[in-house]
Parts: sequence; structure tokens; C-alpha cells
Amino acid sequence: MTYKDFQKKFPDENICLEYIFQHKFSNTKECPSCKKKFKYYRVKSRKSYECGECSHQIYPMKGTIFEDSTTALCSWFFTIYLFSVSKNGVSAKEIQRQIGVTYKCAWRIGHKIRTLMNSGTPTKLNGIVEVDETLIGGRVSGGKRGWGAENKTCLLGMIERDGKVKVITLPNRERETIFPILEANIEKGTVVNTDEFRVYSTLPTIGFEHQKVNHSKYQWKNGDAYTNSIEGYWSNIKKSIFGTHTFVSPKHLPKYLGEFDFRHNHRKGFVMFDEIMKKI
Repeated sequence: MTYKDFQKKFPDENICLEYIFQHKFSNTKECPSCKKKFKYYRVKSRKSYECGECSHQIYPMKGTIFEDSTTALCSWFFTIYLFSVSKNGVSAKEIQRQIGVTYKCAWRIGHKIRTLMNSGTPTKLNGIVEVDETLIGGRVSGGKRGWGAENKTCLLGMIERDGKVKVITLPNRERETIFPILEANIEKGTVVNTDEFRVYSTLPTIGFEHQKVNHSKYQWKNGDAYTNSIEGYWSNIKKSIFGTHTFVSPKHLPKYLGEFDFRHNHRKGFVMFDEIMKKI
């Protein structure tokens, strides 16, 4: 969707509200109050629709990210458009500049949109799946680097070859932590590619085929075994977070990870704006 397409599709508040109404009630057959045929009309004095038979009113924004917000729907929709066309995410300061709200309001809008995008992958990963961990977070001057460093958050990434991705935060890298996550997100019998990390050596005991590369010996590919896809994804996430947001706290990091997963998983064959709006 180009900006011209967006302007044409959502020119004013009424059109935006009608879009939400149709999205939520297009398949409703009868009025929830009088049980007669669903035939509702717009109430001009408020953001609601009224039944032509019993005058029962419904509010399309109820139960959505727009509920209780005084920000114009046009501004909400435009911000969602920004998220849909951005490759590296949208910062709260950028939202503030674009729609002319306070930083606090912009921050809230951004996180509400991320909740729509942070819905995870609906099906388990399969085929050939690359699994890896990485660290992300702030630096401590003079402190330890790498694993065990302070102020770092551990991430576990699982990515299909040319397919979907799932990234979550980890409290530690122990087998008891990692294996249940793999079982919950990857189909049994899948070929799992990893590096030489000792925990993965027992993957066949829980129903996965295991292939590995030994990075400590500068081995980046071993036949069909490699982890280049997930390594590239780590690079993209870190460039996006540090380049766009500068810093993301561990508390809110999962929301950003869900946003980047959603963008990656809908990169082909989807209109990103429509896919986000389906979640409202």
C-alpha cells in the first residue's frame, strides 16, 4: 500500500470508523438486543451505530486498541500505516513528530499497535529449522563481555529456511529451559540446525533430527547444515533496535521481538497494513 493508496482509502474519521464497524460486524446476522435482522445506522452525534428496529447502540471501538482514546482515528490509522511500510520499526519520537501528539501518547500508541503484531506464529515451524541464541542489551564499562555479562537479555531464535521465525527471551541457556520451548514451537521430526553448543547434542532424544556446525573451529557450513539465516536475522533485529529505538528495556523487549517476527512472517504475499488491521 502506497501513501496515495492509504489517503484514498481512509480520507476522514467517518471512513475509519466505518472500516472498524465492518471489520467487527460484517458477519453479524441479527441484532444482539431485539434479535431481528442486523441493520444498524451511524449515529451522527457519537462514534456509534444504532439498530433501526430497537435503537440499541453499539460502539465499534469497544474492545479494540482505539477504546478510550481521544486521538483521532485518522492518526491511529496513519501510525499503523507507518508500521506497515517501515522496515526497521517506528520509534515513539517518530510517531510524535508525524501525528503531533505528546511523547507519552505516541509511546502508548506504538505499544498498542505492537500488541496487534505480537500474536506469534499460529502453527509450529517445520522443514529445516535453524536454532540459535544471542545476547542483546546495554554495556557495562569495564564489565564482563559475552555470556554472563550484566544488563544483557538472552534471546532464543527459531527460523525456518525461507519461512517463518519465532524469537523469545530466555532466563538462562539450560536444557530444561530451551527444550520445552523447542517442543512447543517446532514439529517433531523436523531437522534442527544449531551450532556446537553442548545443550543441543541431545536433541534426538526429544524427537528432532540434529545437524550442527562448529563455529569455534570457523566452520560456517557443513553440507546442508548451517545457521546463516538466524545469524542474519539477529543482525537485522539489532540494527533495527539500536538504529531506530537506541534502547529497549528488557521489560518491553518481547513486544518489539513480536513486531519484528510479524514483519518477517508477513514479508511475502501480504498487504502488511491489512494484516495488522485484521488483529483489531
